[in-house]
Amino acid sequence: MDNDGNAAALAEALWGAGRGFRNVFCATIGTGIGTGIVFDGRIYHGRTGAAAEGGHNTIDYRGPRCGCGKLGCIEAFASGPAIARRASEKIAKDGRASLMLDMVSGQPDRISSEMVGKAYAAGDLLAREVLLETALLLTVWLGNIIDLLEPDVMIIGGGAGAMLRPFFGEIQERLPSWCVNTHCQEIPLVMAHYGADAGIAGGAALCR
Repeated sequence: MDNDGNAAALAEALWGAGRGFRNVFCATIGTGIGTGIVFDGRIYHGRTGAAAEGGHNTIDYRGPRCGCGKLGCIEAFASGPAIARRASEKIAKDGRASLMLDMVSGQPDRISSEMVGKAYAAGDLLAREVLLETALLLTVWLGNIIDLLEPDVMIIGGGAGAMLRPFFGEIQERLPSWCVNTHCQEIPLVMAHYGADAGIAGGAALCR
């Protein structure tokens, strides 16, 4: 048995997007943000097995309270529900027009992250703004990850992660502003291979 984020990272390292890389950092962005670290083909568990809770790294101590109880975790800013909440708040506050409002019959509190993705794909400017903000928040976070771990590859998975794939290039372009490591742009930022099957693949990887 193991944490699902750890297991997904191991599957990606062995057979997926991290194959051929020695040190792998993997993040699954969905209803939360789960992460896993694999060094030399082995999951890094830390002293007690509680390591690699990257989704609960604080990027703003004045930020919103996360479900874990801390303030300003990246999960509170960039998970699927956080993306949906930011879109809803922008519409409610500014009264701006958006395709997302049509999707929820004028009730912004019913907006989901999937709707943000669909609206962006249809050219909605507010959805694009929300996703650009999310990409910047992830840049800040990944800059910290690089400065701490300097992995050989960074893998992003999950439903919200897939939605953010068009912004991977922008994240890499901005990394030097949020990272002291001068080689930060040499680290590939790639989409996970297993997608919705990450848990299944992770279970198989643990058996191996």
